[in-house]
Amino acid sequence: MQKVPFLELAGIAETATDALFLIRDMKPDIVFLDIEMPEMTGFELLKLLPPARPAMIMITADPSYALEGYEHELTDYLLKPVSFERFLKAVNKVDGARFPKHLPGTAELMDKVVSSIKEPHQQVADTEFSGARNDFLLLKENKKLIKVAPSEIHFIEGMRDYLKLYWSDRVAVIHMTMAKIEEALPSAQFLRVNRSYIVNKKVIREIEGNEITTNSGRKIPIGVTYRANVLAVLQRNRI
Repeated sequence: MQKVPFLELAGIAETATDALFLIRDMKPDIVFLDIEMPEMTGFELLKLLPPARPAMIMITADPSYALEGYEHELTDYLLKPVSFERFLKAVNKVDGARFPKHLPGTAELMDKVVSSIKEPHQQVADTEFSGARNDFLLLKENKKLIKVAPSEIHFIEGMRDYLKLYWSDRVAVIHMTMAKIEEALPSAQFLRVNRSYIVNKKVIREIEGNEITTNSGRKIPIGVTYRANVLAVLQRNRI
């Protein structure tokens, strides 16, 4: 935090109770909140805060909390260990009314700092992923890089800036937008069926009304604005 000139540390709380009083007294713009804390969890603490609360950025080592985190309208969700680049991206998401992005040189400084501290393995991961239509993708989940062939992915569920990828034997949670992964997937194989789901066409078992059923029995709704395109694409294989 000391590396960022427009951030100032207002305080550190060791327990959830201390955090509640500190937030009330200091009225910070941003709170970095751990999930596992003495006395209560970070989610329980969130429920005690008033609606006009600071921007909340959750920090945890467990990616399984991502969905619950966004149900609490968090600004961002950081997985430990947190790189400086990822930290800066989270801070930059805070609403401009609270956070002075307009300060002279702020955007340029962040771009310069991010470029200079990007680690080699992160660059490799980005390069492999950005190679859209490749035979495989390298996806970063927590501390691991997962190699997956697009054909193995059954469907993808979007949760703001996080995605849940489902394939036959597991589910992975990664930090990525729907737009970015949609660019990387082969369009001939995958179909966007609503704002939150991309489906591999080979796992679609049936369509009834505005709902897709996959081979595994998962029900996925078809969005109103996506329905015409979904039906048009699938009709090409009708006999």
